[in-house]
Amino acid sequence: MHQINQPGRHADSVPPRFLEHDGSFPCFLCATAEALNEVIAGRPSPVVSGPAIAEELFEQRETVARDDRRAATLWTRLERRAGNEAIRTLLEAFCSDLPGANEAVATAIARIWVEGACVLNDLGSPEILAVEKAAVRTRAEAHLMTGLVRFSGLSDDSWYSSIQPDCDILVLIADHFASRFPGMNWIIHDRGRHTAIIHRPEAGWKVVEGFALEGKLAWSDDESRLRETWSRYFRSVAIGERTNPRLQVSHMPKKYWGDLPETRLKG
Repeated sequence: MHQINQPGRHADSVPPRFLEHDGSFPCFLCATAEALNEVIAGRPSPVVSGPAIAEELFEQRETVARDDRRAATLWTRLERRAGNEAIRTLLEAFCSDLPGANEAVATAIARIWVEGACVLNDLGSPEILAVEKAAVRTRAEAHLMTGLVRFSGLSDDSWYSSIQPDCDILVLIADHFASRFPGMNWIIHDRGRHTAIIHRPEAGWKVVEGFALEGKLAWSDDESRLRETWSRYFRSVAIGERTNPRLQVSHMPKKYWGDLPETRLKG
């Protein structure tokens, strides 16, 4: 959680309000918009906070409702003030798994509202430095995933891929795959977060929350043959005496192995 900085105002003995969002980016923007309204009106700055397991002593939490239209309005205004590159950085930082990243983004938005995009150059500020570090981490993993995603053909002529990234990168890679495979029906499933990008040629892509597979995936005949052929090839070219797990891990972290074709051929 983090209290949005308010220039010219000092904290007093009055406990701050806690504006709690549901963890989604649109709801986070709604909570930030509410906090900005308080600051602009000259009232004490509320604390923008993610979902809490339990309410702490003396905390008075107010749940902020998700309103996608309100979130879009704030996002559009931020883009006008700071430009596309700056708000992309804010989104990347929010999607990071680094502790405190979301709170740092709330502070950055408040400063950008007053000072503009130059705020993101102030790496002497702990919050702005945290935003930069979080954005770099997310950006790197999103780039990595554009090369790691592997689609498998299903019996209904659609294509499926599963990933389990550390950062919430689906929204950051969707345009990449939509431009590469515009005429295909495909799904990229983030198993850890139970979310997925669903792409349809006639409708484009959307991120679906609470995504779950119903039953076992049914591979297409071509996919089944390809898997069997690749399995035989992979076994035939492997040289047991030259296996070097440490070198393999240095080139490809082990946490990603489960989503590579050669490690899930019999799935």
